[in-house]
Amino acid sequence: MKTLNAAIVIGTALFLTGAVAQAQQDQPYFHAGWKMLGAQAFQGQQHAQDRAQQLYYYNQIPKTVPKSHDDAKALVAGIKKDLADSDKALDKLKAEVAKNKDAVALIDSIKKHHAKAHEVCGMAEEICMKHHEGEDAALGDCCSDMWHEIDAAKADTTKLLKLLKIDKLEVPPKKGEAKKEAAKK
Repeated sequence: MKTLNAAIVIGTALFLTGAVAQAQQDQPYFHAGWKMLGAQAFQGQQHAQDRAQQLYYYNQIPKTVPKSHDDAKALVAGIKKDLADSDKALDKLKAEVAKNKDAVALIDSIKKHHAKAHEVCGMAEEICMKHHEGEDAALGDCCSDMWHEIDAAKADTTKLLKLLKIDKLEVPPKKGEAKKEAAKK
């Protein structure tokens, strides 16, 4: 009889532990890294989009003003790095939320936009390598295509963050205010 009671108690404890763990998984921020991964993905996209915009306007500088193709190459390299960083964060997040089909579908959509932007970035890089006159329009088109692909990726990332109930990172408090907030708690 004692073994039966002990087995029932152990079984109940295991069941309750599993139920609590499942309930925690359903809560926002179950994994503390989700918020950071979401921020890293979005930040990489934002930086890449800003660089594409800079490259577009760098391309608009009149030919009479000396400009270095190394500057354009650096912007293209930055775009590639930012997209790669965003993809790494998305891969980690995808592994964490693999059971959520909607989240996985959004991550796949985001990565498709990144792949298209990366492809266009390669074309822009080729244009920068050639140093030929008259290809400024082609470079401008590449920049525009990149910017709009990354914008579509950002829209999907925003949907993903809402789906996973991940807020954007808050602005850090001013020096001294963090201590006051901690003291209140």
